[in-house]
Amino acid sequence: MDTVDSKINKSKFHYPVRVLMISLDRGLFGGGYSGDVLERHKIYANEVGGLDIIVFADASFGNKVWPPNLRVFPTRSGKWSHYRKAVSLAAKLNQENKYDLLVTQDFAAPAGARIKNSLRIPWIVSVHSMFFSRAWLNLNPINWYLFYLIRKAVRGADGFRVNNEAMRDKFLAWGIRNPILIQPTPIDIEKFKAKSEKRKAGTPKILFVGRLAPEKNISMLIQAVKNIKADFELQIVGGGPEERKLKSLTGNDPRIKFTGPKTLDELPMIFGSADIFVLPSNSESYGQVLLQAAASGCAIIATATAGAKNILGDSEYGKIIPVNSQTDLEQALEELITIQYQREYWQGRTRELASRYDSKIGVARTINFWKEIANKRS
Repeated sequence: MDTVDSKINKSKFHYPVRVLMISLDRGLFGGGYSGDVLERHKIYANEVGGLDIIVFADASFGNKVWPPNLRVFPTRSGKWSHYRKAVSLAAKLNQENKYDLLVTQDFAAPAGARIKNSLRIPWIVSVHSMFFSRAWLNLNPINWYLFYLIRKAVRGADGFRVNNEAMRDKFLAWGIRNPILIQPTPIDIEKFKAKSEKRKAGTPKILFVGRLAPEKNISMLIQAVKNIKADFELQIVGGGPEERKLKSLTGNDPRIKFTGPKTLDELPMIFGSADIFVLPSNSESYGQVLLQAAASGCAIIATATAGAKNILGDSEYGKIIPVNSQTDLEQALEELITIQYQREYWQGRTRELASRYDSKIGVARTINFWKEIANKRS
């Protein structure tokens, strides 16, 4: 077993590496709310020498060239043909310029296994989600089929980058013995620090930012705040399939407001004006919003998901409560809403967390890992 530890692994390989990536993130085409994904991959491209990315996307997307050396290609396919289209496009691109390394997201792993065998290059799987969790699998037969395909495919990978120890432990339990790097997705939080402002006296502001989807358990947050008699304002930022249901659940409580999705440029000001950030998810592999909230100086309440515990520790930098416990959420919220010194204490703890975070280190560790696996090309 070769498990990469948490220290920076100083790579001795400095040659340019041509990397092919398979992704599901349409933010790589730019426009709309792409978060910092595009800027992060521009850095990756500069560090390795060249990066081509195939994205599962339909025909409404066109090829993008982001200078100097990042190219993004849509599969121009529907969801039932993404894997097949990605494999054929990878073969075509490889004819132009041979690749040294393949990197795929976890859900693209079935395509990754076929591309690795076809192009005969090393392959890294970046595990972003808890695709093996019961919360995600539920009773959905399609999810179970995807799980079967992914688990079978990843056994052929040469290395893995995972967001947390729970993910690493799952792969070890499956008998995976190839290198595993525990490195959460590096995100830039400096602009959130810049917008962090001194909280004004008055009604405490609670914030949730994320997709309005069942796994985020926003319904529990709404039910919890409705039971609190104190004055507050809850701002729910994001869009998704549960929006109509969640708005109905508020019962027209004037303290609860929905803003819709916001761009990355808009988010620092939103976080900066909030007092308390809540992430009530049933499952969370990482949760970059927690780092954004910390950089903005928000007191944080989060359920005990693998991602939240990986960032906040055991209630070291934020209040960790049991998953799906409305009672604990109500108690934690009421305490932070009504007791100012408690709120200020946790705001100080999150600022300390943010001061210790350095995205450049995360990028360096990721790139070094890529180069080391690429060097194993047979």
